[in-house]
Amino acid sequence: MAVSPTVQGTLRWRLHSVWWYLKRPALYAHAVRMASSRMLQREQESDTRPEAEAWCAACAVDTEEALRQLTGRAQLTPLRTLHAEAFATAETAAATCPVAMGGAAGLDLLYWLAEAIEARRVIETGVAYGWSSLALLLSLCQRDGSRLISTDMPYTNRDNDSYVGCVVPESLRANWQIIRCADRDGLPTALKRLPSIDLCHYDSDKSYTGRRWAYPRLWKALRPGGVFLSDDVGDNLALHDFCQEIGVEPLIVGIDGKYIAVIRRPS
Repeated sequence: MAVSPTVQGTLRWRLHSVWWYLKRPALYAHAVRMASSRMLQREQESDTRPEAEAWCAACAVDTEEALRQLTGRAQLTPLRTLHAEAFATAETAAATCPVAMGGAAGLDLLYWLAEAIEARRVIETGVAYGWSSLALLLSLCQRDGSRLISTDMPYTNRDNDSYVGCVVPESLRANWQIIRCADRDGLPTALKRLPSIDLCHYDSDKSYTGRRWAYPRLWKALRPGGVFLSDDVGDNLALHDFCQEIGVEPLIVGIDGKYIAVIRRPS
């Protein structure tokens, strides 16, 4: 019996995925979780994107207004202007990277919030090219003893491992550590190393269940007065539901058709 080209392609992709994971022991636990989930045939998450996007659109402000509300300062210098040389080098690194990864968004927001609270201990999830890492490190490098821990899982079957964080120059890497694991494995390790944090930036597993697992753990580690940011909160209602549980109103920032949430932990 002949096997269709579609089935052949699926089989090749699955075999390639198995081999990809076998070469990465740090991701074994994640692979087992994924396989178990498929075997149990868990129900798909309901699509709450329309409700989430409507909620975000109804209350979103732009970056300038967000920074005015959060820092009390207006007309802050754009990060690309403030650190023009670093960004020119970073853009060259991104342009020559052979693997396409996530783009840059919300960098002014990240940088100026880190500056406003004088952040020294920061955790981020999701790195890709490293644009958010660059923004954070440009702030952290100005304060002694500062530290950024990032968690990032390479793109499956894309072999981008060695290019993760490629836009961050060597001069900023002394205070930076990447834990190359999925959230469920990497985030607990990051939180053991930095049990109290000034700022966190979530930009990894965008599923509802993934966010609902990670958000409480990051929030618990956040010091009073610290800042919590999450990208792409218009994807589903995870951020909305989390904020209702903790009783804190988020500030929603609209950037290029997407939404970032900022929550300040009460002092």
